[in-house]
Amino acid sequence: MKYTIIGNSFASVFAVESIRKTDSKGEIRLISEEEGPAYSPAMLHEYLSGVASKGLLYLRPSDFYEKNGVEAILGSRVDKVDAAARTLSMGRKKLEFKKLLIAAGMTPFVPPGIKGLSGFDNVFTFTRKTSADSMLRKIKGVDSAVVLGGGLIGLQCAEGLAHAGIKVTVVELADNILPLALDDDAAGMVLEELRQEGVNVITGNTIVQINGRKGKIESVTLRSGEKIKCGMVVVAVGVRPNVDFLKDSGIKIDRGILVDERMRTNIKDIYAAGDCAQGLEILSGKKMPIPIIPIATKQGSVAGYNMAGKNEIYPGGLSLNALQFGGLQVVSYGFVRDEEKAEVLKDRDHQGNRYKKIILKDGRISGVILLRHIERAGLFRYLIENKTVVEGFKENLMLWNFGVAHLPKDVRDAMFTRPV
Repeated sequence: MKYTIIGNSFASVFAVESIRKTDSKGEIRLISEEEGPAYSPAMLHEYLSGVASKGLLYLRPSDFYEKNGVEAILGSRVDKVDAAARTLSMGRKKLEFKKLLIAAGMTPFVPPGIKGLSGFDNVFTFTRKTSADSMLRKIKGVDSAVVLGGGLIGLQCAEGLAHAGIKVTVVELADNILPLALDDDAAGMVLEELRQEGVNVITGNTIVQINGRKGKIESVTLRSGEKIKCGMVVVAVGVRPNVDFLKDSGIKIDRGILVDERMRTNIKDIYAAGDCAQGLEILSGKKMPIPIIPIATKQGSVAGYNMAGKNEIYPGGLSLNALQFGGLQVVSYGFVRDEEKAEVLKDRDHQGNRYKKIILKDGRISGVILLRHIERAGLFRYLIENKTVVEGFKENLMLWNFGVAHLPKDVRDAMFTRPV
C-alpha cells in the first residue's frame, strides 16, 4: 500500500508510527512546507528564550524518517488537492496518491486593517520554528517588542521575549487575557504573574498602525491613540485550520476538515487529523477544531491505524489548556465561560493564592479551572470525559484536598474496573 501524508507535526508522526505497527512494508511519503524534522510548536517560546536547545524541540530522533521507511519531502508546499483525480500539486509538480492523510495544522490569523503591517522587517507571527529563528536573528538589535494578542500563543511569545531580555508589551482586544481558556478571576491572577515577570499587558485595545522609517519599526499606535515605542511586533491574535489549499478539492470543509469517528473525510481513502481536522467535541456533541497536542496525537494515531486497514475509533476530544507562566500552573477543561443555565462553584484561597472553578450542567461537569492546584486535574478530566453525574457529591469537588477517596463507591468502582 502507498500512503501519503501532508504535514509534519504531532498528528503526522503518530500516524506514521501507527501505520508501521500495522504495515511494515507499505510506502510512506510525507510532504511538508517546513524544512527540517518534526518539532513541537508548544516549545517555541522556550527555544526563543534560550531555555530549550534546538534539539529539545524535535519530536523524534533525527533518523526517525529513515528508520520508518518514510520518504520525507520537506520544504515543499502542497497548494492543491484533486480528490477525484487522486492527485496533489506542488507548483508545477503533480503526485498521485492512493491513501491520503491531511495533517496540515493551523495557520496564523493576521487581522486586516493594520496600517504598515507589511512595510517592516521586524513583524512576525509565532506558530513556526522559521518565525522563531528569524526573531532570534533580529533580537540582538531590539530592546523592546509589542505582541498583539493575549491568548496562549501571544503570552508564551511574550514570556520567551522577556526571558531573552526584551521589554515586552502585550496588547489584547478583549477585556482580559486568555479569554477562551480562563475566566476573569483566573486571568487576573495570571496577569499578576506576568507583570511580576516584567511583561506589560494592555487589554481592551488593539494596534491600528505600525510606525517607523526605512523599514525599521519605531512604535505602534493603538486604537486609543496611545503610542508604544518598540523595535519588533509579533502578531499572535489566533490561528485557524490550514485548509485554503483544499478549495475545490471535493473534500467537505466547515471551519476545518470534517471527519467521522475513524478520521475519514467524505472522500474514500482520504483522512484528516490534528489542528486542521474538525472532529467530535464530547461535551457539546458538535464537531469543532480543537488545536491541542493530545487531540492531534490521538487523531493521528487513529487515522494511521485505519489507513493501514484497522478499525480504530476516535471517541471525541475535550478542550484542554495546560498553562505555565513562571511558577504559576493552570489547567482548564471544557467551556469555562459558559455559565448560562449552569451552577457555578468557585473558591479562591488567598493565602495559598489558589483558585478553583467548576461549572455544572444537568448534574455533570462542563468546565473546570484549576490554578496553582492542578494535582487532581486528571481526576476532573475523568469525571468530565465519562460524563459522571456529580450532583450527589458536588460539595466534595470544592475541597482543596479533593481526591478519589471523596468519590462515592459506585464511581470509584466504575473507575477501577474500566477497560484499558
